[in-house]
Amino acid sequence: MKTLLALLITTLTISTNVSANDTVDKLKGLLGNTATINNESTQSESSEQTQSLDVSSLVSLVSDNLEVSETQSEGGLASIFDYAKNNLSGTDYTQLAQSIPGLDSLLENVPTLTSDSSSNSSSVSGLLNKASEYSSSLSAINELKQQFEALGLDTDMIANFIAQINSYFSEEEDTLSLLQSGLGNIMTAL
Repeated sequence: MKTLLALLITTLTISTNVSANDTVDKLKGLLGNTATINNESTQSESSEQTQSLDVSSLVSLVSDNLEVSETQSEGGLASIFDYAKNNLSGTDYTQLAQSIPGLDSLLENVPTLTSDSSSNSSSVSGLLNKASEYSSSLSAINELKQQFEALGLDTDMIANFIAQINSYFSEEEDTLSLLQSGLGNIMTAL
């Protein structure tokens, strides 16, 4: 075995004129150690991707693309992620929060609703308020709409915010899948 290894090193070094590190890497590959090498590079790539995803860049993106203030962007995103959080298991939300640095701190920006919020709504919103008393999913959607109204945003903007979020996470299939699971059928309910 040692003779074979020495022969491989000599052959690789002479025939390809490569550096010692390349020779060692090639030998590891020939000896079946590629899983360790590939796993390390995959972990560092995954870490770099996770670090590139952050709440502050998403807030800026939404603010710029939808022409809303940073405060409205933060509040709207917080409301949407809070809605998703309430529809995910604890484990799924933990996984989502780990893949989006700063998500937990963003949720501190969910607008607080007062009892006046529902009484100042339009007649259609009033009907939704009444219907939400009988359905938890309608109640959650109604609360999300009221949060957007509290931010001075039209409730039609919810779909635009979700489209921006989906675009931002389009390269992150696992993150997007978890988020969409938490959002459920919200787009059809809007």
